[in-house]
Amino acid sequence: MRTYVRMIFDSEGAGPAEVLRVMKDLGFEESMGMHDFVYKWKERAPFDEVLQLITTLHGRLKGLHVSYEITTIT
Repeated sequence: MRTYVRMIFDSEGAGPAEVLRVMKDLGFEESMGMHDFVYKWKERAPFDEVLQLITTLHGRLKGLHVSYEITTIT
C-alpha cells in the first residue's frame, strides 16, 4: 500500500528543502515522476490510519503555502 503526494509550490511560500524536511519527518520518501513523495505502508492500513497520516500532514504543511494532492493505492 502506498500514499502518494504531489506538491504545488507557491513562490511566496516555503522552499522545496523545507517541505522535504517536513515530509521526511512524517516518513515520506522522495519520488520522481507523477508524484513528489511516497509513504510506503508496511501492510494494508485501515482508512482511519490513512486519515490520521493525512491529517498530520495537513497540520505540518499549514502556513508553508504549498498545495498538495494525495492518492492512496492499495
